[in-house]
Amino acid sequence: FLVFYVCTAVRKFFFLLDPQRRGHVPIRDILLSPVLSELFDLREADDSGSAAAGGDERNWFSAASARRIYSSYLALDDDHNGMISRGELARFGSGTLTDAFLDRVFQECHTYEREMDYKTFLDFCLAMEN
Repeated sequence: FLVFYVCTAVRKFFFLLDPQRRGHVPIRDILLSPVLSELFDLREADDSGSAAAGGDERNWFSAASARRIYSSYLALDDDHNGMISRGELARFGSGTLTDAFLDRVFQECHTYEREMDYKTFLDFCLAMEN
């Protein structure tokens, strides 16, 4: 799970701070970003001995949030091939995504033979949240 947690955490930085998809984020941008503050919120909760430390699902960087997202990905992957098809993604959330919306997602997102991997799913989740 650690590999998926690291991927989940890093993806938010790149999604929000590298919108041009250049593959790098200047350190200055990271230091000035509210995303870094969100990450530090976990550390502060941990230092204070809070029972919610690492478990606040509202914080993208918490283990509980990463576990929830990864579990959602696994639950959508009906054929267990490690990828999410358009039909599988249609069940996301409450299953109310329209056909036109799903078509557009798969036109715009990086896919492998019209199926999205975990990194693309993370981008999708971040886009839906932000």
